[in-house]
Amino acid sequence: MKILSKTVLPSPSYAIPKLGIIAAPGWIDPTAREFYSLCNQAVEIAQTIMPPVGFDYSFEQIEQLEPHIKTAAQLLKDSGTELIIQVGPAFSYFNDYTSAGARALQQRLTDACGCKVILNGVAVLDAIHDLGCKRVILACPYYNEQWKLRFLTFLQSVDLVIQGCQTFTEQGIFASQQEVDARYYDFSAEEIKQSLRLARASAPNAEMVLVGGAGLRFLNIIEELEQEFGVPILSADIALHWATAKALNIDITDKKLGRLLRTTKSS
Repeated sequence: MKILSKTVLPSPSYAIPKLGIIAAPGWIDPTAREFYSLCNQAVEIAQTIMPPVGFDYSFEQIEQLEPHIKTAAQLLKDSGTELIIQVGPAFSYFNDYTSAGARALQQRLTDACGCKVILNGVAVLDAIHDLGCKRVILACPYYNEQWKLRFLTFLQSVDLVIQGCQTFTEQGIFASQQEVDARYYDFSAEEIKQSLRLARASAPNAEMVLVGGAGLRFLNIIEELEQEFGVPILSADIALHWATAKALNIDITDKKLGRLLRTTKSS
């Protein structure tokens, strides 16, 4: 586990928020670095990687992850964190494949650890509700066909009208899923933009573009695309930053981070 802190000196009466991050297995997670860039105050962050060793991202393993998420969360609680966030929405989407199941998992973890836990998938659900959009086009660029179908199964439990779902290979951006997998989530901003533009063009009446997976990062491109599309974009990373800022009572003052973060106010 590594502990990072932003070098801003607080006043003696100021309590520095302490945030814990559970990173996905085998993943160098950028969430801490990105969240620092959003804050105008000091935040201390402890991060750990969710077990088990040798995790293969199969649905069988994902469905059995609850004890491992709990272990990671308890380690972070022991380090003194007051809020724990988990990166990767699939780990709550595919727990029992319903939105109610994802929320129940989050509550069990919160109760077990004695401090608030925010699952990435629940942050997405909360952001969908906050944005108030019903007609959506899905962009699942790096998902294979099986992951796409599992995501669609989960979304059947959410009050949305799905107007389509597209991947990199279906859009012709990559010739095969093997090429996509070989990138290991390392896609250029232009490749991501191209995928979302094709998805948006396929559903001009959609009220929102919903992006699957935390392997694509949007802080640097979301404002440009939302201005171009005229509708909000909701991605896993943006939703998690939004939920974290709200829970820690941190205002995000940058007005060029898309609709969701632009309207974030501390509670």
